[in-house]
Amino acid sequence: MILTSITQALRTQNWFAVIVEFIIVLAGVVIGFQISAWSETRIEHGREALLISRLAADFDEIEARTAETVTQLTTRIEAGSAFEAMLVQPPEEVDPTDFYIAMVNAIGTPVPAGRSATYAELLASGEMRLIRSEALRSALVEFDEQVRRQELAYASLARLITDNAGILLEASTWTVAEIDTLPPHLAAAPADLRRSPDLLVAARLTIRANLANRVWHEGTLARARDVLAALPESAREAGAP
Repeated sequence: MILTSITQALRTQNWFAVIVEFIIVLAGVVIGFQISAWSETRIEHGREALLISRLAADFDEIEARTAETVTQLTTRIEAGSAFEAMLVQPPEEVDPTDFYIAMVNAIGTPVPAGRSATYAELLASGEMRLIRSEALRSALVEFDEQVRRQELAYASLARLITDNAGILLEASTWTVAEIDTLPPHLAAAPADLRRSPDLLVAARLTIRANLANRVWHEGTLARARDVLAALPESAREAGAP
């Protein structure tokens, strides 16, 4: 209808009507684009809110798991120190039950918590642009870089323990109950193993590995808390139990 009016105005050389009709058409196009942009912006903001809610859930879990691991590592380090102290004493002066409990508690080192699944999805899908907060984007990047470095460090620590502290696993296969029932030709084996200098070296190596691992976990915990601090307060409240 508008095009018909414009055509008629041109035929009659009614330039005022042509200008008015043209302005109406132009205004309609502009309004249409604006409505489309508003709709797209509203959809993107809704998607951003969902992603932030998921990030809050991810990092609440990561923080809790990493804090728990730091506590576990402290316990392992303390057990390792107690185990090392037992190794420098004559075996007959150390209660076998205490010895094996300390050894089992000292063995191994916990794995890192890993990446945020939501952040990995943001990178893969190219939706990082939806996160408008520069502080949050920066905190996410720094956390992910910390995790990447920690995983490389953990791989080295785990390989160090595997290659040099296998004697701890060997010693842990003996139990107090077994020692009392071993046949004569094996009766001296646990005591010989406990006297081995390699066992002391392995214990000290494991303590140092756990000390290094705790430092890495503490760094990851700090970066996770940076992300939580950068999240909108509404997202943190929504994720709270």
